[in-house]
Amino acid sequence: MKKSKTFWAAAAFASLALMAFAGYSIYERLSLHMSGDSIEVRPVPMPVPEEENTTVEEAKIPAEGKEEPKAAPAAEGAQEPEKIKAVKTVFEYKDAKAKSVKIAGSFTSWRDVKMAKKNGAWRAEIYILPGTYPYHFNVDGKKKLDPGKPKAPTGDSLVDVN
Repeated sequence: MKKSKTFWAAAAFASLALMAFAGYSIYERLSLHMSGDSIEVRPVPMPVPEEENTTVEEAKIPAEGKEEPKAAPAAEGAQEPEKIKAVKTVFEYKDAKAKSVKIAGSFTSWRDVKMAKKNGAWRAEIYILPGTYPYHFNVDGKKKLDPGKPKAPTGDSLVDVN
């Protein structure tokens, strides 16, 4: 089995190209992971319980000379914490030549959502909880960023919903 020099040169070139692609992919993932930059979505605050810090044993058996713990009376006029409501957020992409535009972001679990074309601009109205989210447009199958928005470390656009 004698192979020509061009065969071995092509095999070496293909191996080198595959190795370079794998190395670049690993570098990109590690640099994003190790950079320490993260996109922070504002967490929902949890109310602090108003109960006393007692152990299970103290609650079951009252010691001599101690009164049994009583339930705290509910404060009159106290309101439950407000539920955070989703905010209607309008996304718009202007491209007269585009045949199809979709939006994908962390608020859609990176699933594409179709946008409707009105008056030469592509629009989508999506209800999103307050926070900061990365997203991008898929214009005719190609990833495009929103030119008027800041860029995330992941290479996507950022939207801040208040």
